[in-house]
Amino acid sequence: MSRPDPKATRKIISGVVTLGLLVGGVAYLFASSAGEAFEYYKHVDELMAQPAQWEGKHVQVHGFVVPGSIMKRFDKEHQQIDYKFRAVNCGTELEIHYAGTVPDTFKDRAEVVCKGILSDGKFEAREISAKCPSKYQVRPDGPAATLCTRGDHNVETAQAVQK
Repeated sequence: MSRPDPKATRKIISGVVTLGLLVGGVAYLFASSAGEAFEYYKHVDELMAQPAQWEGKHVQVHGFVVPGSIMKRFDKEHQQIDYKFRAVNCGTELEIHYAGTVPDTFKDRAEVVCKGILSDGKFEAREISAKCPSKYQVRPDGPAATLCTRGDHNVETAQAVQK
C-alpha cells in the first residue's frame, strides 16, 4: 500500500480548517449583528392578552396614542426628555416609557410603533415611530377606544359603530 503524500494531506487539512473558520466567522457576524432585528410585531391588545409570554422579549408594539395621556419631563442627569404615555388598540391600553427625541408626528391619536421590552406590565421603548396622520383614518370626535387596527388596516370597534 502506498502512503498519501504528506503535502497533499496538509493542503486538504488547511483548506478544510480555512473553510470552517470562514463559515464560522460569517455565522458569528450574522448572529451578533441581527440579534435585535428578530423582533415580534404585536398590536397592544395582542401583547396585553398574554403579557407574561412577552416579558423581557424584544417586541415592536403597534397602537394609537391615547388622547391626553402624553406626559413629558426633562431628565437633567441624562440631558434628554422622558416621555410617558398610553397606547391603545381596540380598547386595550398599555403604558409606554421612552427617553429621547420623538418624531414631529407624535401627538394625541397618532398611530405609533414602539420598539422595546415589556417589563412589569409597562413597555420600555428604545425607539418610536409615528405614522403621518394623513395615512390613517380615525374618528376625530370618537373616544380612544375606537382606535383599532386588525392586520394592516384600521377598523371601527363596536363602540364606535354604536355612536
